Amino acid sequence: MTIKNLLVGFLMVFTLPVFAQDADMSMIPYRKGDLWGYATIDKNIIITPQYAEADLFYEGLASVKKGNLYGYINKAGKVVIPFKFYTAKAFRFGYYDVSGNLKPGDGSINAQKTVLFAGASLKPNGVEICIDVKGQELRRCPAINEPNTIGTPTVTTVSNYSTIQKSDLFDKIVGDYKIIAGADETYYIATRNNNYGVFNNKFEVVIPFEYSMIEKLNTGAMTYLLVEKGGMRGVLFGTGSPYLAVENSKLKHVKSADGTNYFIFTKDGKTGVRDSRYKNIVEPVYEDITYDGAGPGFTLTGNANLQGYIFSNNSILEPKYTSLKALKGGQYVLVKTMLGKWGYVSNNLVEFFED
Repeated sequence: MTIKNLLVGFLMVFTLPVFAQDADMSMIPYRKGDLWGYATIDKNIIITPQYAEADLFYEGLASVKKGNLYGYINKAGKVVIPFKFYTAKAFRFGYYDVSGNLKPGDGSINAQKTVLFAGASLKPNGVEICIDVKGQELRRCPAINEPNTIGTPTVTTVSNYSTIQKSDLFDKIVGDYKIIAGADETYYIATRNNNYGVFNNKFEVVIPFEYSMIEKLNTGAMTYLLVEKGGMRGVLFGTGSPYLAVENSKLKHVKSADGTNYFIFTKDGKTGVRDSRYKNIVEPVYEDITYDGAGPGFTLTGNANLQGYIFSNNSILEPKYTSLKALKGGQYVLVKTMLGKWGYVSNNLVEFFED
């Protein structure tokens, strides 16, 4: 392969189209009773509720349902694809591979043609076809570029501690860390008589060998240690000083997309969340809390398994819904009310529905 062809191939790899598939959140599906329409973010209804179902807008179109059939409307509320489908998915961009030629002698590359399409079914059996923006069936379905992490191997680096002479201080070293990157002093997580502790490269014990577990947490610049003793969990700084006392029946570390570290902890049967600045961003008053990276935010479970949410702007939607799903971006959640009906709620705690 010539250097020129190698460079062309390299550029093609980094210029493959990556298509945004995010919803247009300037118009929110609004439910009144059993009928759906659309409202602006300030709850001004601009498409009167008249549909049995209404999806979010993607690429200027939204699927809606009347009777047993789906069609598509634009943002003006005009039906642009008739009600003739038994299922109708959101429009998105895909691509077709198209053969393209370079100059003579340079070989050939694959170009790509973008296509706006949606999946839909013309029959009750759910066999899906791909349609264009006019509702016409495409001869073949486009491909899509999606991140694929399935089957990605996990690489584990095992340190060699053979240069550290075994002594009465420890039986086995299981990990190491530095308090500050580049610092001379190294700390070693080790076991002795089936208990965990930590010593430094001066062979000074900085965390006594009295824990049933010590794990280094991946928190970036700051080193935290997850520890367990007597069936209870806590968090220590790498120096051994306490951050969260060893008094929690459950404790989980999560890192948000912006790199903020959180600890979900359960004490005396109640769960809360603390950030890395010693601040409880959710007080321990809930039955359970889980982190939703897509939101990103925290799903709250209260009494009777009712659900709520804490948004990334720290607005708290108290648990009063039977089910809840966070939408990508973290500005809205889709909730199911006690009447068994769905609706949207914003991070300003505005409900886009009327029961």
